[in-house]
Amino acid sequence: MVFHRIIGYLGITIGSLLGAEDYWAFASVLNPAPPAIQNVKWAREELDRFILAGIERADYHPTQTAAKRTLVRRAYLDLHGLPPSIEQIADFLEDHHDDAWAKLIDELLASPRYGERWGRHWLDVARYADTNGMDEDIAHPSAWRYRDYVIASFNKDKPFDQFIVEQLAGDLLPAKDLTEKRARTVGLGFLSVGPKMLACDDPDKMRRDIVDEQMDTTGRAFLGMTIGCARCHDHKIDPISIQDYYGLAGIFMSTKTLTKYSVVAEFHEHDLTKESDKKKHQEVQRLEAERKKKETSKDEKERLGKEITTLKKDLPALFKVMGVTERPTQNVKVHLRGDYLTLGEEVPRGVPSAWTNGKKITMPKKKSGRLELARWIASSENPLTSRVIVNRLWRWHFGRGIVPTPDNFGGLGEPPTHPKLLDHLATRFMKSGWSIKAMHRLIMNSTTYRQSAQADLSLLKYDPENKLFARWQRRRVESEVIRDSILMKSKRLDPTMGGSMLVVKTSKYADRSQLKAHSLAPRRTVYLPVYRSAGYDGQKAFDAADPAVPDGNRRTSTVAGQALYLMNSELMHESSRALAKILTSSIPSQNSRDRTSWLIEHLLGRESTEKERLQGEKFVNNYSDQKEAWAAFARVLFSSNEFLYVE
Repeated sequence: MVFHRIIGYLGITIGSLLGAEDYWAFASVLNPAPPAIQNVKWAREELDRFILAGIERADYHPTQTAAKRTLVRRAYLDLHGLPPSIEQIADFLEDHHDDAWAKLIDELLASPRYGERWGRHWLDVARYADTNGMDEDIAHPSAWRYRDYVIASFNKDKPFDQFIVEQLAGDLLPAKDLTEKRARTVGLGFLSVGPKMLACDDPDKMRRDIVDEQMDTTGRAFLGMTIGCARCHDHKIDPISIQDYYGLAGIFMSTKTLTKYSVVAEFHEHDLTKESDKKKHQEVQRLEAERKKKETSKDEKERLGKEITTLKKDLPALFKVMGVTERPTQNVKVHLRGDYLTLGEEVPRGVPSAWTNGKKITMPKKKSGRLELARWIASSENPLTSRVIVNRLWRWHFGRGIVPTPDNFGGLGEPPTHPKLLDHLATRFMKSGWSIKAMHRLIMNSTTYRQSAQADLSLLKYDPENKLFARWQRRRVESEVIRDSILMKSKRLDPTMGGSMLVVKTSKYADRSQLKAHSLAPRRTVYLPVYRSAGYDGQKAFDAADPAVPDGNRRTSTVAGQALYLMNSELMHESSRALAKILTSSIPSQNSRDRTSWLIEHLLGRESTEKERLQGEKFVNNYSDQKEAWAAFARVLFSSNEFLYVE
């Protein structure tokens, strides 16, 4: 870090010192041979050999395999973001076949709950929100279509290279019919849902600021690269010049994001409504306009009202998609010190040479070049993309990436702890057809993934950050998982998928007074509208991602407000009472020990101890009202580390 600061002050770039080809992230992805290891029996997958080799070099041993009961809960929380039921745990414990674990993974991946869980991970990276935030908190009433597209893409196991192209240039892909056109265009929400200064009185600056944000997000999300520094000067850390920046900017300046750049600006939407439905909507508008005329008689207004009601019945909503589109192509001149009023040489549209290892990506004359950029990013020749996504998957599974800075593979990021493993996974990923689910199977079937968190004290002291991956890293689940798990275990969770809870017209201000009503809705948290200007108390308390920036590496804090929320929030009280009601009806016996046993197994996924059963009996006997007693006991268990952490 000191080295980077020194060369930054001197105005020297990493690129000038090393050259892009010398930096590990820009080097071609190789397929390294698995290293030799001593404990050959330990490795189930080839990736285990790369992990074990590092552990053995440090003269340590990996941790033993976790118990089946621990593993089944880990798998459910990891792939579904929901804990298993008593019955689901029992089914796995009773399956003694060699392929029981592999079958469980396949079952979890086949469930629609998987896309809701892993789609949320990508929405963090895509800085998804249902409102603009910034100076004008305008609602994004069609942004939910992008969210549902992401969830569906994960459930369908859409090849990741296709996923990339659709998000950057879906409108430029051929489509055989309207259904396919909708499916490909909706991904453009990736470029549109970012925050924008919509009340800027300088349209030229506004356009350039939006382009800068889109470029920064694209670079971080797919390539793990920051490029914003080069807006004003050659990147002092990574080999990206100011000319590279404005060559790329030309692609995005040739792309329309807003239809109106004056105050208050309005974003572009694709209207992909069926023609027959469009005509019905137009007819409704015509009749409503006729009805509003002063000269229209009272009887005529009544007749028109009935006709409008009839037309509106079963009329599908307009199918609008928030997304960019093409505008006249233009090359951009270098903005000296980032000032668009002080211009230098014109730079032809293109992809930074560091990303392409010097290969020139030809730009079309009459199109923006977004499709060409997207196809290069999604190319197997690109050394960054496959490394970045497999590292993200590893981080979301283990809580720590092979590259600990998953959004930054540049000079200020940290280098990989296992560079050959990273290339091995990237190679396997591309050979699988860019299949995310194939990578889940590969990672979760490994011995590395199945390790216990119970490690030797000497190993914990030597490797407190778990850089060796010689054990499972116990960690708290994310804010969405906490809320969804509480709702599920109290049988309050509404499993309805998709759709919008945000009822507002395009370009209208977000109504933050609805936040509480949204938070109390028993839908999965991924479906709650995301307000950039405000958040839900429970989500903020437990470190929800900041929707203003790409975030593939959520932090985890421990603060007093978390315990206060768990013990006092309306969500917790309502859920605890609901669970107490379930308990007293499911276990009619007045035996407190039986009820304690069921409640612990239901919430914590394990059998209770005799000591716990005695404590439960003593706890509830201190209450005069049994339902309140069990609600209080449920609240304690909901708030326990054992419920909140995945082991």
